[in-house]
Amino acid sequence: MDNEKVYAMRFGKIYPLLTAKAEKKGRTQAEVNQIISWLTGYDEEQIESAARNETTYGDFFRNAPEPNPDRKLIKGVVCGVRVEEIEEPLMQEIRYLDKLIDELAKGKPMDKILRSGQEHSVKEKPKTIEEYIKQQPKQAQPYLRQINETIQSALPDAIQKISWSMPTYWKRHNLIHFAASKNHVGLYPGPAAVEYFADKLREYKTSKGAIQFPYSKPLPTQLIAEIAKWCGTTLNDDTP
Repeated sequence: MDNEKVYAMRFGKIYPLLTAKAEKKGRTQAEVNQIISWLTGYDEEQIESAARNETTYGDFFRNAPEPNPDRKLIKGVVCGVRVEEIEEPLMQEIRYLDKLIDELAKGKPMDKILRSGQEHSVKEKPKTIEEYIKQQPKQAQPYLRQINETIQSALPDAIQKISWSMPTYWKRHNLIHFAASKNHVGLYPGPAAVEYFADKLREYKTSKGAIQFPYSKPLPTQLIAEIAKWCGTTLNDDTP
């Protein structure tokens, strides 16, 4: 199914399916809620409220109060994909939950599902973009600072924040994200931007909503600036 169709589905439609999968194997709704709360920061009342109203699946994760930094410890295959290799951040958040519910249904103990006793993936959650950059490998830091300076110049009025555990530029809503990966810097301007700039992105690996800029090549700062400006203009056109 197309990612955008998944994001547009109601959380209230997905939540009973997750619960039914667990209960079919002798687990409980309370355990499902515990997993969702651990992953996203929602409490049980907020989860139940989202299931009753018109919250979309995408917005449920976009607006998560406190995504658990230790979710980066979740690894393995679910729905035919390896979750730690998913490039699109929002889809990766969704697959994290799929993986945990799958583990629950397979009888894994709750302390193992919630990664208790494992080495924590992040010592302290970054509060600023500079804090995020300082936590990354030294190889990545110059690229991250360069891409940050480029986006900052292109979007001087946007607010800098950390969202989905990534550096983010925001103006009325999230405009563009970037993040360090093992062999590249990922830029996340959204599917519409990747489609719009497809001709200029032919030499780079892309997926729906994501672009990879490898450390082995100079950053195309002019192109990144164009993409950021496009996001700042186009993505806010229909926002009141």
